[in-house]
Amino acid sequence: MTEKVFELKYPFEYRGARYEKMTARRPKVRDLRNFIKNVEKDSVNAMEKVLADLMEVDTLIISEIDVEDFGPMKAWFEGFLKSMLGESEDS
Repeated sequence: MTEKVFELKYPFEYRGARYEKMTARRPKVRDLRNFIKNVEKDSVNAMEKVLADLMEVDTLIISEIDVEDFGPMKAWFEGFLKSMLGESEDS
């Protein structure tokens, strides 16, 4: 699978565009590198930035996502981090 589609429970509008779903591409090494470089400074900002990169949207759009919709996106990306570090899903 090359993309992940997130259906939003809480769709929103931003600058005249309506967002009902968000589509993310699979992360690449550069995405992981940028996330790891920034996560210690501000973990929420680093997550917003990496998700914006993966969804190819501005970080301001990511900041408008409802927290309940943000959770599954965060968990999806963290799944790649766990597999990279050799951790199982049960850890």
